[in-house]
Amino acid sequence: MRLAALTITILAAALAGCQGFAPEPDPATLAHATVTDSHVDVGAERVDTFRLLEVNGHRVIDLSDQPARKIGHDFTNVVTAGRPVRLEVEGLAFYNNTVRRMFWDPMHVQGAIEFTPAADAKYVVRGTVTPDLSTVWVENEATHEVVGTKLSAVGHGTPAPADAASGASTLRSGGA
Repeated sequence: MRLAALTITILAAALAGCQGFAPEPDPATLAHATVTDSHVDVGAERVDTFRLLEVNGHRVIDLSDQPARKIGHDFTNVVTAGRPVRLEVEGLAFYNNTVRRMFWDPMHVQGAIEFTPAADAKYVVRGTVTPDLSTVWVENEATHEVVGTKLSAVGHGTPAPADAASGASTLRSGGA
């Protein structure tokens, strides 16, 4: 009798624990917003790309599957509105010439931006990429208002300017 009671207790606890691993609901069925990548064709040899890598720790772009083919294409991702979201974003200068990609300044910035999306809003990942300072941010497509913080990385070991008024977060460029 005790064995049966113990077995039932263990099964009940196991089933209750499994409820914690239930998948999140599909954001498309809830109030949602969208986040779209962007890019700038600098010339025939270079494309500056600003893109979303992860949403709340879940990868949205597979960088191991020929990442060069995804440069210059702007993808749109759905995020749940009304709840805080953590976006891992990056901005980089991509050169078509392989030798230049290997030995030239990567001009790269990557980090996390957190904000609470509004229902039916459209957001865009934007940025600037230069040898001295690269910056990436997320903005409301309609109002051009920056949401969350801007992320910056200095190039060539130059100290980044203090920008406390804009809420910019400065990172060191490591080329990765």
